[in-house]
Amino acid sequence: MMRQILSPKVFSLIAAALFAPLFVQGQDAPPEEAVKPLVERPAQQRPNLLRELGLLPEQIRQIRRINMERKPLMEAAQIRLRQANRDLDLAIYADDVRDEDVRLRLNDFQAAQAEVAKIRFASELAIRKLLAPEQLVKFRELRQGFADIRKNIEERRRNQKDMPKLRRMNRPVRPVVNE
Repeated sequence: MMRQILSPKVFSLIAAALFAPLFVQGQDAPPEEAVKPLVERPAQQRPNLLRELGLLPEQIRQIRRINMERKPLMEAAQIRLRQANRDLDLAIYADDVRDEDVRLRLNDFQAAQAEVAKIRFASELAIRKLLAPEQLVKFRELRQGFADIRKNIEERRRNQKDMPKLRRMNRPVRPVVNE
């Protein structure tokens, strides 16, 4: 009796109707692995920069020392930058705005921002001086690769923001709960 009710054509239509949403949903967004930043990927997929650059043990020790010296300086400078940013916001949005206060807070913010940049660039320069010429060439190639990856991720995010309505069309409708 069941064979008479479900002909192959009817069965195919039902199967297509059931599986079509799965295929459409699979096309909804790029694969998660493609947009994960390098720091979130498993260790075996993350490039080992020290190994790829062919650093000597002494170079690795010196880089670690540079980073250890830089870390507390950078943390303190970033705290000052965040505080200067908050102070500038308060001056701008105060009930009684005074141009002189805003100008002073802006100067403080710019000085804090310059300090963060100075620490970062001094650290990069110290590390760059440790690299042999062939290591520097390899480092530039790796850095360009990372910049390309970052650019691709940003473009994908921008494209996703440009099409929010299309992405929502494939999602199930949630019932509205009135309280």
